[in-house]
Amino acid sequence: MENSDIDPLLRELGSRGRYQVLQMILISVGGWGAAYQLFDNIFIGRDVPFRCAAPTNYSEVTVPDHLRDVIWNSSHVQYDQCHMIVTRPTAGIKRNDNTSDNLYSEHNSDCIFGYHYEWKKDASFVSDFGLVCDRYLLASLAQTMVVLGQGFGAFIMSIVSDRFGRKPVLLGCQLLMFASGVAIGLSPSFPFLAVFKVVAGFFQQATTLADFGEALYSGVVTGIATMGIELFPQEARSLNALLFNLLWAVGTCSMALISFLLRHQSWRVLQYTLSAASLATFLLQLWLVDESLRWLIANGRVNAALSVLKRASRANHKDLNTVLDKFHQYSQHRIKQAPLLPDGEGTSAGTSVRDKAETESDTDLPTDGDGQPVLATVDVKKDLESHRTQQLTILDIFRHKRLLLNTVFTLTGWFTVSFVFFTLILMSTSYAGDPYLNYFLAALMDVPPCLILYFLLDRLGRKRTVQLFFGLAGFGVLSSAICRAFTDNSTLAILATALSLVGVVGGSGAFAGVFFYTPEYFPTNLRSQAIGFSSTVGRVGGMIAPFMKNLALVVIWGPGVITGSLCVIVLLLYCLLPETKGRELPTEISDIELWYTPAGKRKKTEIRV
Repeated sequence: MENSDIDPLLRELGSRGRYQVLQMILISVGGWGAAYQLFDNIFIGRDVPFRCAAPTNYSEVTVPDHLRDVIWNSSHVQYDQCHMIVTRPTAGIKRNDNTSDNLYSEHNSDCIFGYHYEWKKDASFVSDFGLVCDRYLLASLAQTMVVLGQGFGAFIMSIVSDRFGRKPVLLGCQLLMFASGVAIGLSPSFPFLAVFKVVAGFFQQATTLADFGEALYSGVVTGIATMGIELFPQEARSLNALLFNLLWAVGTCSMALISFLLRHQSWRVLQYTLSAASLATFLLQLWLVDESLRWLIANGRVNAALSVLKRASRANHKDLNTVLDKFHQYSQHRIKQAPLLPDGEGTSAGTSVRDKAETESDTDLPTDGDGQPVLATVDVKKDLESHRTQQLTILDIFRHKRLLLNTVFTLTGWFTVSFVFFTLILMSTSYAGDPYLNYFLAALMDVPPCLILYFLLDRLGRKRTVQLFFGLAGFGVLSSAICRAFTDNSTLAILATALSLVGVVGGSGAFAGVFFYTPEYFPTNLRSQAIGFSSTVGRVGGMIAPFMKNLALVVIWGPGVITGSLCVIVLLLYCLLPETKGRELPTEISDIELWYTPAGKRKKTEIRV
């Protein structure tokens, strides 16, 4: 057993045991509420057909003098979406036969009597708050507020999660996400809704943070990230990703069903219903989800760790004494200066954990001058210090041409994949066909990519697999844009919908691919910073994406051309990135530079884990 790695202990429990799988399912189901808060604008903020309202006898609106007489005669007024066209007779031209033709003048006027909605006014917050005409961009801004909140949540809650534990943060964020979701439904005006959208995004990102993985801690799935990846040893983490992505797809698809069943209700009712998922998963996870074993051991919570080991051993039908022996070996050789602090009954890491972990003596561990157990020997400490890698900062990227170029290509890819994916998902209800079915199919398209990635990453290679998905996304959205340009052809309109789904498959696969690929070509002391920087740039793409729906109202093929062109550019740029399949993870910048030499291109080893 490597003294700083608990993977051997997890293998002793069973790498893919029933305990790990059930825990991963329970953790991932907690992401459904997060998915609802991320995408519910699609239905609670759906477009409602409308036009200018006609005047009533009780209208108290002041009418301009030159329109006062004619505007009350509806035969002379055309009520369009954002303006009224008032036609009034002026002078006549007299003919030779003593007849005359009247001349008419047209006057455009704002909707001075308000708006008439074809559905009930509270069907959407768009109609409820009057986010139409000159205020129509505010509807898209609501989605941007969610993504903005995600940025704050990923940064702040990752620190809190490391300090106070995965489960308390997960449960707290589930409860607060439920509260912020209810607050959105209670919003009396758009400014209140926008503020609570930021809050919901904050806890949405923090919720997914507690579950999916340290490598993804600042990504879209930051909260469900860490707990999930910490359940499995390295060789079984692909199962973690597979389970999470499949269950995430189930959650996003279920939102289409819930929204369809409540389509005749107020948007507030739908918002309350979707928010209730967070409360339900809070109760489920409170009783059934365990704290991360890795976090418990890393923070000296020995008794709690032993309790988790007992439950896991029982669920996986493993011999408890064998598992506890492995834990005892780990506790003696763990590379950590600080002692494990007892929690509860005073059991320390040096305590014998045989016979149901009854407390014995900890005198077998080395101690410091105060008699406290020290869990790293002097020899191991010196060995670590002699192999200490160069400390790097984000500024070092600008000092090395190759690293700078790779970073520019990477940031372009992250911006593009986030921009393309969110554009396609958010616009799915605007394509030909039933909006609920369109969204359901778009959400379902998350499933094929995770299966394809599972088989292609180690066969085709990281770079080529990511390029394949970018190419597929580019083909789908560009072809869909061409079809949408011919709006009068119903067959082409349906084909455009199908091609957009192809684009979703490509965008979803590219999204997952860049998460996996990016950490493998940055040096050790820049890896986390590179992921965080890339995720931040990607989030900018997610903040811009909602406004592509507004662009489509002006140029229907515009979003497809923009997103498709970006995909093609990234596909070409990624040709200049290194292939990391079969390569050891780089430790220093010099390791990456070696890859671009003739000798480095020939030399490949197994990736170190």
